[in-house]
Amino acid sequence: MSAAIRIGPFRPGDEHALADVFFASVREAALADYSPEQVRAWAPQRPDPARYIERANDGRLILVAVADDDLVVAYADLESDGHIDHLFCRPEWVGRGVASRLYDALEAEATSRGMTRLYVEASEAARRLFEHKGFEVVHRNELVRDGVSLHNYDMQKALGNR
Repeated sequence: MSAAIRIGPFRPGDEHALADVFFASVREAALADYSPEQVRAWAPQRPDPARYIERANDGRLILVAVADDDLVVAYADLESDGHIDHLFCRPEWVGRGVASRLYDALEAEATSRGMTRLYVEASEAARRLFEHKGFEVVHRNELVRDGVSLHNYDMQKALGNR
């Protein structure tokens, strides 16, 4: 089941699809690494799509991966200081290289902007992707959301712009 993927910048109108991708990714795909209670605490409800408009207007780059049937299958963002805040993929697209391609596009943009470091707070699944891309774990974070314990990882990667 191979499909062509286009990666491009966020456009107004994408916000509903991004909210859907986030919610499905956390609530379904994250169950491979987190308990049902943990994923409910992480994403108690579908985010307000207006949040994505705000994020797109705060100076960050949001890249969107779209399948050949115009379905938004993943997205990622890059803040001006090198922070990757989101990288989420529809559950049925996990393991098909989409997140890897999105990351590569973010890193290329970071390099072109002269950034010297990327950093992220990564879930278990994201940790595996970021390690594959050359990131190092700096610290494991123990979090509590709505009384539920969960964890993620502070990770970073130096870029060649020195």
